[in-house]
Amino acid sequence: MKIRVISTKDDIDNLNENEEMIHLTFRPSNKDLFSIVNKSPNIKAVQVPSSYMRSLSKSAKMFLDLRK
Repeated sequence: MKIRVISTKDDIDNLNENEEMIHLTFRPSNKDLFSIVNKSPNIKAVQVPSSYMRSLSKSAKMFLDLRK
């Protein structure tokens, strides 16, 4: 499996619906995560650097947990 690297928020628009694994190099907002899941419904993993994960909102973490 390939991991797609998303460097900017503008790259979210270029996602394929076949993407399964994504690595974010920026701190995603709730809107960004929702856009990613809508663009790629088959997504299995979203990788976020640990320094950004600590500052992610509780609602964003809950959203990711609900999507498994």
